[in-house]
Order: sequence, then C-alpha cells, then structure tokens
Amino acid sequence: MYSSSSTSSSVVPPSILSTYTAPPLPSPSDTLLNDPHIQSTLQSMSQYLKVKTPFNVDRLELLLSSHPNQPFVHSVMRSLHEGFWPFYNAEWKEECNQRIDNYVTEPEDIAALRAHRDQEIAANRWSEPLPANFTLLPGMRLSPMFVVWQKGKPRIAMDQTHSGLNDGIPCAEGKVKYDDMHTFG
Repeated sequence: MYSSSSTSSSVVPPSILSTYTAPPLPSPSDTLLNDPHIQSTLQSMSQYLKVKTPFNVDRLELLLSSHPNQPFVHSVMRSLHEGFWPFYNAEWKEECNQRIDNYVTEPEDIAALRAHRDQEIAANRWSEPLPANFTLLPGMRLSPMFVVWQKGKPRIAMDQTHSGLNDGIPCAEGKVKYDDMHTFG
C-alpha cells in the first residue's frame, strides 16, 4: 500500500486497487495446448523461446503471497515464468495458413533491420536469430516490422508496434488502470 509522506492518510493507487478484483490473465486455449503440431513447434524452438524479466519473479511472488486476489496473482506469476498470452481469440489454424508477403527489399532497410536486431539481442530483449535458411514451422507467424527513415536525420525509426496482431484483442479486455495525480498529493 502506498503511504503518502505529506499526509497521515494512506492512498491506494488505482493500479493497485484494480488488482483486487481483476480476473486472472488468460492462458493459451486448450485447443492450442493440445495441438500436436504447435507442441512440436514449441519443443523444437525451445532454445529461442525464453521468458526474461528484469526483476526477481520468485521474490515478487513471495511479496504477493498475502494479496487478496490470489487467482490473479497466480496468473501473473505463471505469465512471468512462461510468457504472457494475449486476449486474442482468433481462428489460429486459419490464420496460420495465411501468408502476407510484406518484406523489406532495399539493402539499406535490410542493414538497418539487422543493426536493430543486433542491438536488441545484445540487450537481451530478443532471442538469438533463427538460422538463415529457416522455414516457419506450423503455428508460427511473422510479426510486422517496418523501417521509417526520418527526413534529414541519419537515424531511423523502427515500427514494431504489432498493431495488426493486436487488432484481434477485444477492446473490453485490453484495459489498463493507470495511477492518477491524486495519488501523489
């Protein structure tokens, strides 16, 4: 609980209050968990699928052991250990068969993407790159990424917002409770 040093009363920020009643975060559907093709892909790609976080998840779990909404806490801890699952309920088999050819072809764009990739890997934010001759396995899909050259500047803007992937998330499920300035006095 947040306790303001400027007043004797304690204030609980909206972001914390929302966790008291929040439903558990979603898990992958049983259809995906039991799909032998997807399970095979996950097993063969395990060296590339790492869940990393800058804080001690086990310690956080201990700190939240008395939280009043344990189903939510357990779902968050599971997600921090195994990875988060989006609130996305699409037809995965149908979408996995779709192919969208949207590839960078200019040499300077390819070089910029590779430089960006190398920075992200060095910072441990991305997994190691797949082999050059790699073919997507069942259940895998490409995330869109674009290079935007800024006029008159030597640097680029990398667009990796993944809005296309997020379009399938119902608006009611994608809400966040932000703290407001009242919390700070």
